[in-house]
Amino acid sequence: MRKTREDLSNRTLTFLVALALLISLFSTVIFFSRSSGVEINAALVEQARARVNITSRASINFTINMIDWGSGYVNDTALYCQLNSEGLNNPANCTNFTTVYEGLRLENDGNRNVQVNLSSNNSAIQFLGGTSPLYQWKLANNESDSCGSRGIGSNCVTNASALQYQGAYSTVSTSPVEICPCFRANNPSDLVNIELQIRIPSDSYSGLRESTLTAVGTAI
Repeated sequence: MRKTREDLSNRTLTFLVALALLISLFSTVIFFSRSSGVEINAALVEQARARVNITSRASINFTINMIDWGSGYVNDTALYCQLNSEGLNNPANCTNFTTVYEGLRLENDGNRNVQVNLSSNNSAIQFLGGTSPLYQWKLANNESDSCGSRGIGSNCVTNASALQYQGAYSTVSTSPVEICPCFRANNPSDLVNIELQIRIPSDSYSGLRESTLTAVGTAI
């Protein structure tokens, strides 16, 4: 009978010790599992933003907007006096006129490519009068590839011949004519030169004569 009680007591003690060890081990596993989950697997995420609203702006501007040959007259031995913005001023035919070495300059100062039309408010006969007057323009890219062909969407495609009236002087138009199908907005390809040439007949009008050129840009 004593042996049985001792056996029961030993078994009970062994069971309780084992149970305590299991409970301790289980608690340790849960603790490390929870600790590991917080520090390794749980990501703390916060977000911030940077914002800017860039507006579309189509704009062209004459950065050189005047050609002025000043005052003068046609010599009495000549039929006409011819002047241009590239330095032509024949002293045999022209007296006192100012020699001009720079034409008009048109810039795309916006952030959109544009199509450009150009026109004059008067013709040679309206501007100068007399017998066989001339009023002409000639264009050139001031910066390489400023004027190109229209591409996909609003893009410009490089095309050296897209700019009209290059190489030789042509009669100005009193109706708007397209001079550039795609005038680029990006530097350094956004400048076009417009040279002017006039022939003043000996029987021209006298007094101050002025002509206005109008460039109209349309966003593409």
